[in-house]
Amino acid sequence: MRKIHFFLILSFFSQMVYSQVKTTDELYKTAKKLDSLIFDIGFNKCDLSHYKSIVSNDLEFYHDKGGITSGEKAFTASIKNNICGGPNKVKRDLVPNSMKVYPLYNNNVLYAFIEEGEHEFFEFSNGKWNQGSRAKFTILWILEDKQWKMKRVLSYDHHL
Repeated sequence: MRKIHFFLILSFFSQMVYSQVKTTDELYKTAKKLDSLIFDIGFNKCDLSHYKSIVSNDLEFYHDKGGITSGEKAFTASIKNNICGGPNKVKRDLVPNSMKVYPLYNNNVLYAFIEEGEHEFFEFSNGKWNQGSRAKFTILWILEDKQWKMKRVLSYDHHL
């Protein structure tokens, strides 16, 4: 009976280790910072200067309305031309408390994590920000040469 209890306790804690991390965890804080670099700084403020260092060269970005974008260069150009270069500015806000982070391990070594959440988009017209769409997203971040890189992205369920 003691072995069974030990096994159940061990199973419970091993499940906790590989589940969503807490918002106070360093990995969560890292994910929040990376999300901010991609969206708050890049998408919203149109400062794309850091994209090369945090977007994988072989990025695959799947969007339910816009199709597939492949590679860092195409992704950066898409943001530059469509978001930052268009006549109507768009901004993205992370929906509060929607972000979740799941670590991925290989032989107990962290090699990646999944960030998922919801975001809202706003369009600037007639001198004010207007509610656009809301969507879900999932991002796979991989450690490449000791640097976190956005590798795979799903942006889906866009609706008003």
